[in-house]
Amino acid sequence: MPAWSRAACAAVGLWACALAAQPVYKWVDAEGKTHYGSQPPQTQPDAAPLKITPNGGSGGSPSGAGYNPDGTKKVPKEVRDMEAGLAKGLQKVDPKEVPLNCSAAVSNVHDQADTMLEVGQKNLKDGYMTQAQFDATAAKIRQNRAETTLGDCQSATGAKKAFYQCMSNSYNHIMGCSQKHRP
Repeated sequence: MPAWSRAACAAVGLWACALAAQPVYKWVDAEGKTHYGSQPPQTQPDAAPLKITPNGGSGGSPSGAGYNPDGTKKVPKEVRDMEAGLAKGLQKVDPKEVPLNCSAAVSNVHDQADTMLEVGQKNLKDGYMTQAQFDATAAKIRQNRAETTLGDCQSATGAKKAFYQCMSNSYNHIMGCSQKHRP
């Protein structure tokens, strides 16, 4: 199976920065669990979006409080918290098993990998990561994407086949499927 787990985990951090530009809602359900989403829950339609400011609300030069020593922008605490919630959600796998569909599985993997790369490029452009950080993560994502083929799926056995079956369900993410079906 392609080594998606590390690349997907690294990409989650890339996604979280891009989410700062979009409305994000945070709520606690009746069981006390914290959730994040792009829409308020139907049970709480008056929920207010989180106020997330790029670079933690502090401006200034790379030597200012809003920047890391490597010159990248600091990710606000709210976004780091959201990143943790997002990572936890992406690790969940839909309990409903679907039949292996290699075409769907490969398409889902490619689409998710492309999204990770696009978000990483945006975060590079917006100053949340260095070129070296992006290059290292993007290389792993591109390699895993290239290894995820229709032929590889069709010849897969064991954990690799289980990964592809998991990815046949469009509700699942690379991160969850790769962690559930490690060789």
